Amino acid sequence: MIKKTLISTLLLLGTNALSNINVTTTIYPLYNIAKEVGTDKIKLNNLIPFGIEAHGFDPIAKDMAILSKTDLLISSGDLMEPWKNKIVSSLKIENKVFDMSKHVKLIEIEEKNHNEHDHEKDHNHNSNIDPHYWVSLNNYILMTKVITQLFIEKDPVNKDIYKENSDKYLQKIEALKIKYDTSLNSCKNKKILVNHNAFGYFADEYDVKQYSISGLTPESKPSAKVVSELIDLVKNEKINTVFFEEFASPKVAQTIAKAANVKIDTLRPAENISKIENEKGYGYLEIMEDNLEKLKFAMDCK
Repeated sequence: MIKKTLISTLLLLGTNALSNINVTTTIYPLYNIAKEVGTDKIKLNNLIPFGIEAHGFDPIAKDMAILSKTDLLISSGDLMEPWKNKIVSSLKIENKVFDMSKHVKLIEIEEKNHNEHDHEKDHNHNSNIDPHYWVSLNNYILMTKVITQLFIEKDPVNKDIYKENSDKYLQKIEALKIKYDTSLNSCKNKKILVNHNAFGYFADEYDVKQYSISGLTPESKPSAKVVSELIDLVKNEKINTVFFEEFASPKVAQTIAKAANVKIDTLRPAENISKIENEKGYGYLEIMEDNLEKLKFAMDCK
C-alpha cells in the first residue's frame, strides 16, 4: 500500500515538474491575464518592471537572459515593442513568440484628432493602428480566451485548471463590462482630455470624443501654442476634468487644469502598475473600475 502511494506521488510530482511552463509577457495587461489563468502552474515573468512607463522601456542584459530561457513569449505587438524583433532574431526564439495584436480587434488612430494639436509623429509608430487595444474590455475578454488556449496547448495536463481559472476571471470581466455599458449610456458630455492618446478603443466603443495632451506616447511634449489651444478646448467643450497618468509627468495637465479652473485626476490605461499594487492584488479590473467612476464624473453620467 505504501509502495503504491509512493509511486503515485512520484508520478504526480513528475507531471507537475513537466507542466510548469516558463511564460514571459511584455506588458502588464498580458501579465495580469497570464497570472490569473496560469496561477501556480506557470513560471511567469513580465519584462517591463512594475512602476515603469511602458513606452520608454528598453531591454537590458537581464531581460535577454529571461527571454533565452522562456518557453513562451506573449507580446502585445510591434507598435508597443519596436525592440522585440531584433532581440528575438538574435536569440533565435521566433518559434516561441506569440503576437497578441493579431488576435484582437484593432482600430485606426483618428488622424484628425492627432493632428489638430500639431503633434509630431511619435517615434517607432509607423502605422495608423492604435496599439492600446487592451483598454477595450471586449478585447480583454478575447485576450483572456486566447491566453487560456495557449496554456492548454502548451500544457494539456493542466487543461481543467486553466479552464476553471479562465472561466472565473471571464465572469469578473463580463460583470465589469456590464457596469460600463449601463453607467455610460446616459452621459451628458462625452468628451475627455487625457494625457496621451491611449483611450481610443474605449472612446470608439462608447461614442466618446477623446482629446489628448500628447500623442501616442506620454513622452511627447506639447508646445506652448498647443497648451494654449487645449486650455481653450477645455473651456469651450465644457470639459470638467483634465486627466493625467500615474507613471508620466502631470505638469502639463496641471497647467491646463489650473488655467481652465477645472479638476485634475488620474486616468490609467493599465499599461503598468506599481510593485505595491501588484503585491496587494490590485490589478487590471480594479484600475478599470476606478477609471469608470472618474469617467462618470468627467462626462456627467447618471
